Amino acid sequence: MPIDVEVRNSPGWWFNTLATQLHDRRVGRDGRRRWNRAGVASSKVRPPLLLLDDYLRGDPPLHDDIHAGWAEPFRRYVRMGRLNIAGLAVSSPATRMGIRDFRTAAADDELGDVEARRLMRRNKLKVKIREIHETCLALGDAYAIVIPPDGGRSHALITAESPLECITAEDPQTGETLAGLKLFRDETNDCDWAYLFLPGRLLVARLDGATSLRRTGMWRFSKGWEWVDAKADTVPGGRVAMVRFRNKDGVGEFERHLDSLDRMNDKLFNEWWISKIQAFRQRAVKLPDEDSDDLLEDAEATADAGIDDENPLYSADADLSGIFTSAPDAMWRLPKDAEIWESQNVDVTPLVNSIKTELEHFAAALAIPLYSITPDSADGSAEGATAMREEHVNKVQDRRDRTEGSWAETLAMAFLFQGDTERADVSQIECLWAPIERFSLGEMSQAASQLAGILPREAIWTDILQYSPADVQERLRDQWAAQQATDLLYAATSATSTGATGAGSGTQGAGGA
Repeated sequence: MPIDVEVRNSPGWWFNTLATQLHDRRVGRDGRRRWNRAGVASSKVRPPLLLLDDYLRGDPPLHDDIHAGWAEPFRRYVRMGRLNIAGLAVSSPATRMGIRDFRTAAADDELGDVEARRLMRRNKLKVKIREIHETCLALGDAYAIVIPPDGGRSHALITAESPLECITAEDPQTGETLAGLKLFRDETNDCDWAYLFLPGRLLVARLDGATSLRRTGMWRFSKGWEWVDAKADTVPGGRVAMVRFRNKDGVGEFERHLDSLDRMNDKLFNEWWISKIQAFRQRAVKLPDEDSDDLLEDAEATADAGIDDENPLYSADADLSGIFTSAPDAMWRLPKDAEIWESQNVDVTPLVNSIKTELEHFAAALAIPLYSITPDSADGSAEGATAMREEHVNKVQDRRDRTEGSWAETLAMAFLFQGDTERADVSQIECLWAPIERFSLGEMSQAASQLAGILPREAIWTDILQYSPADVQERLRDQWAAQQATDLLYAATSATSTGATGAGSGTQGAGGA
């Protein structure tokens, strides 16, 4: 069925509008202004998501001022002069944003909802949570799609999505999601798909032919798109089944530091290339400073005398090319007054120190622990390390707070699609996060012993000893308690047996005496 894009707020209009916005975000365009790596674009235009993804994967742009004749052989060396620090800016906070469980209104236990835990395991949600957090921190946005149960699946399906393929529109006053679009390439069927999420509706469109996304690079609406009515579906509760996860200010962690990344890569390449070139020292021969005519006459006389007409130094042409052949059997024969000059190494220590300073500034700007970037910084002062760790913890806590509402909305929608209205109350869903910091066994044991009798044992197990709520609920309360009772019984039995044996030995000794 052809798609009409003229009527405002119609499915076709939303498709066209969201697809255009998605394409502009991918290529870095804002109206008539476009992103340009040379700095031509306005500072208000965000870098392309494709460019941020290149930095994340460790493939930032190469030098664009390579000489035409050097392009192919030299580009291989340029690639070696890059360091993927952008990935560390994402992984450092993302590894501290794990979610262990969810607590809902129907949970009869403070250690999490069993049904929420079951939903997490069916969806492999712990892995998807990491994927969403990493994407959100890297590209500024991430998305989750909730799919209702179908004939072959009894639970709601939650998927992790990238802003390279997804986009949503929100009400500027309430922040409520009005529509969502997923646009992607299907290599298996050699076609493109568009999933349009509207309140209570899911519409699907397909594109075939030479105007596909991959061939044109245009991730937007075109005349070739057609609705596929057979794939259309309704969404329970009138919801938009796509949830947005927004990072601080809607930008990636390293998005505002691309210049710093480029500068560090340039310095790193210079240091590497200087070291590479210095592996082949330049050599030259200093001949006596005499008149060229005298040198020519001496060369001709030497050649006439037959001293060595094979040596170019003694030939009339005096062609010195190839005389310094580096080979195991090569012998250099020079005039007695000639001197050999050899280039000296350039000290790259200042350049190396400059790179380390850049890394330190980058870590400070992004609140990343310095020891995770430069391992030799682990020997710094304890006060400095503590201050940096606190700043990093505060940053992780901020990012947690920004994603918790989206996770509550995602879980509430999944329970609603499963017909569990009691657990679908978004205001009662709470994330049970993993600890931000890890402590040694000695530190945890000492704190647990000091708080025994003050805090409930469940609080000590989860908050102090850092056991997950699932371990406490499924193992500590039942299995471990039974094992502890068995150990106490075994200890008491062993003590009784030892006492009886000792008493018997003492009686025998007395009788013998």
